[in-house]
Amino acid sequence: MMKHLTYVDCFPDKAQYIEGEIVNVLLEAEDTENIVEIVFTVSELDQVVDRKMVKPSDLMTGDIAYKMPFKLPTGNYGVDVKVSYIDHVIEVHTACDVVETHDSIIRYGFLADFSEKEKKDSSDINFAVKLHLNALQFYDWMYRHDKLVADEEEYFEPLGRIISLQTIRNKVELCKQHGIRPFAYGAVYAASKDAYAKHPSWALYKEDGGVLSFADWLVFMDTSNDAPWCKYIIEQYADTIKRLGFQGIHMDTYGFPKYVYNDKKERISLAETFPGMIKLAKQAVKAVDDKAGVIFNAVNNWPIEYIAASEQDAAYIEVWAPHVTYHHLYTLIREAKYLGAKHVILAAYMRPFLEAKTEEEILAAELSLLLTNAVIQASGGLQLVFGETNAALSDSYYVNYSLLREEFISKVRAYCDFAVRYGKLLYDNAIMDISMTAANGINEDIVFTTPEFSNIEFTSDGEAGKVWTIIREAKQYLTLQLINLTNVNDLWNQPKFNRPEPVSSIRIDMLVDTYIKGVFMASPDDEAGVPIKLEYETEHKSNGKHIIFSIPKLDLWNLVWVELS
Repeated sequence: MMKHLTYVDCFPDKAQYIEGEIVNVLLEAEDTENIVEIVFTVSELDQVVDRKMVKPSDLMTGDIAYKMPFKLPTGNYGVDVKVSYIDHVIEVHTACDVVETHDSIIRYGFLADFSEKEKKDSSDINFAVKLHLNALQFYDWMYRHDKLVADEEEYFEPLGRIISLQTIRNKVELCKQHGIRPFAYGAVYAASKDAYAKHPSWALYKEDGGVLSFADWLVFMDTSNDAPWCKYIIEQYADTIKRLGFQGIHMDTYGFPKYVYNDKKERISLAETFPGMIKLAKQAVKAVDDKAGVIFNAVNNWPIEYIAASEQDAAYIEVWAPHVTYHHLYTLIREAKYLGAKHVILAAYMRPFLEAKTEEEILAAELSLLLTNAVIQASGGLQLVFGETNAALSDSYYVNYSLLREEFISKVRAYCDFAVRYGKLLYDNAIMDISMTAANGINEDIVFTTPEFSNIEFTSDGEAGKVWTIIREAKQYLTLQLINLTNVNDLWNQPKFNRPEPVSSIRIDMLVDTYIKGVFMASPDDEAGVPIKLEYETEHKSNGKHIIFSIPKLDLWNLVWVELS
């Protein structure tokens, strides 16, 4: 959504659509009596697939000026709406995707407020829809770690907040109505001291026989697949799905311990227990609701080698030091995919917002978020960071989320729209990363230069002060992602007080010894994300046919794709 003197906005009525569902694009507009014409255009990459016109006489009264239905096959789409007034024209943009199954891709967000006063509030779900978040984690909603659903309608959760079960039910139902699967937080091995006192044989121990505890108030329990605790907590997961209507469980871990002992003093590798536990949990929740799934938290990438290809809906990695650079984020995503992960979600909490008080600090935090999100998306991953109403995660305790400035929300939406509109190019698992073998260094298949800027350098591994190029190829297209790291360091979770220097006229010389259908570019930085066709020249050299073209401007993140025969 872009800022205009006259308020106009558009967005789909669901965060995601399942094949066969009607896509409804909603239009909000002021001053409707002066509207002359409205045109809705739906595109898949550079191809227009549908265009519909609305007459002023067809406009509706109320908050929604018009609801435009589309019947679309599976795919990723951009929606561009042109609203012509008597004396000016406004263009607004959104995106949508139509998928075969609910777990085709997971765009994960969060909710953390479940008090009685939130019972009738829908602003958080509306925000999730506009950001196309098709799964929401309900964080710290449970009565106890070992008894998830409370017997009372209102209760104190473990850290003392008052929770309303009716609020949870309402938000679960709102999620389902808007194409969002609600996931309930549920730790895999944490139990209260009362539960431990009743079942000491279920617990985990140190070599010296002392019980393993977390923060001196939770006790670690045995996740071995034949252990009583494993059966018990999975029954709690299934009961939660059945009683409250959730459609997924967020299986949380704390990243430790790794090697433990059971009550028989047998040494256990917890990593080896997790794949089986994930499988059992998935089977249990799907037995209640076929749309239900599970997501397991691999804290700081442990134990990704064991669980990347397990039966969870997506690989989920909570990122901590020493994964501190942009290239570390790229590597986490790439390695998880090589290990068999269908999709990769990075829980990358933006700490700069925690300390941002002045306008300069807030702007630096916002820039840090955009660059981090660009790197994660360009690397083929997704970021858990947005949720509640106009909020972002800045701390691992989600209740301490940070509110975003209203002026910044348009940027956030532009980046989220972009990730959906070009999801085919960003998340295709059949595409091969050739960044380190095609460009930069001794590689000459693709050569980047800036005739107007002698000081601009290009990098294949996210070096600070350079333009990062991420290159992938598939049978029908080749993609170039350019991320501008000039004038900034490469530490993703630090405020960026200096903005990257805009780079214009980037010349690209590419060896493509085949027929070319076209070269296109798009960027979320103009808040529109519409594709631009780039003109190119053909030159035959000793090693084959080259195409040569220029990118007009790089602000933070550009996506270029070459359509091949």
